[in-house]
Amino acid sequence: MIAAVLADPIVAGCIGAAVVSLTIVTVVLVRIITDKSEPVDDGTVARVRGHHRMNDAFDGSPMLRRAIEVTANLAERRGTLGSVERSLRAADIPMRPAEVIFAYSLLAVIVPAVSILLLRSTMLIILSFFVFVVLPPLALRMAVSRRRKKFVKQLPDTLITLAGSLRAGRSFGQALEAVAREMPAPMGRELRKVVAEVRLGRPLTEALDDAVERIGSPDFRWAALAIQIQAEVGGNLAELLNRVAETMRARSRLKGEVKSLTAEGRASAGMLVILPPALGAVMYVVNPAYMSPMFTQTGGHIMLGISVAMMFVGFLWMKKIVTIDV
Repeated sequence: MIAAVLADPIVAGCIGAAVVSLTIVTVVLVRIITDKSEPVDDGTVARVRGHHRMNDAFDGSPMLRRAIEVTANLAERRGTLGSVERSLRAADIPMRPAEVIFAYSLLAVIVPAVSILLLRSTMLIILSFFVFVVLPPLALRMAVSRRRKKFVKQLPDTLITLAGSLRAGRSFGQALEAVAREMPAPMGRELRKVVAEVRLGRPLTEALDDAVERIGSPDFRWAALAIQIQAEVGGNLAELLNRVAETMRARSRLKGEVKSLTAEGRASAGMLVILPPALGAVMYVVNPAYMSPMFTQTGGHIMLGISVAMMFVGFLWMKKIVTIDV
């Protein structure tokens, strides 16, 4: 049976493309995991602008390099390249956006197509679609959100430490450099980028603005704005940083209280999404004949589509109710 399937040139070509795409993604992931580059410091000039490290995993193949260039041009015309680049910088992933878009395009198109041609199980086809089409963008967003939350959590302590260094008699540049060395990632890494840029002659305000855009945190934007205003009008910067840090801590406490009060609604929204598919999977395992019409007949497909749409709308509705901006 396998030989008969592989005899079809279309199927064989799809399988070969899928193998190539999986190989590309594997190479990229291995380079990310094994990358031992040092963080930004006094001697690291290649990362002064705060951009992600350039990944040369594909430079050995002219064909792949040309394909990536074409992908970059198409993505730039559609406005996708800049968005992916900002997400990669925010997540601190050392890859070019064109490489990410190219690898994702291969996975999102070829792997589901191969699964449709080869797999006879609707559940496996849906699973492959979720893993290779839906999951990668979600994983990137989660990486960005996780790093941003960790950065914001470190921000009040960083501002207080910076204020203490200023009270000790250091200049702002010296205090910023000392804090950059002491703080762990991601705060220390981002501050080291700012220090390196300032040492190479870039104005402090521009370096801070670039860091704010890279991180995408409103709290960090307030802190950078306070520093810029103080540099223009003067005043006690240490006291100003202390007040900003206390405001951030009070806001964080209020967010925690709101989160605890809305925990029941968020749990209900999660159960709305998890329980029906989990119950359906259990019923499929216990009695496959009873559930098979849901996946093999047109009426079952319509019911599945309506159910998924209603679950999605219900989840968004409940999420909107329990989401409170502080």
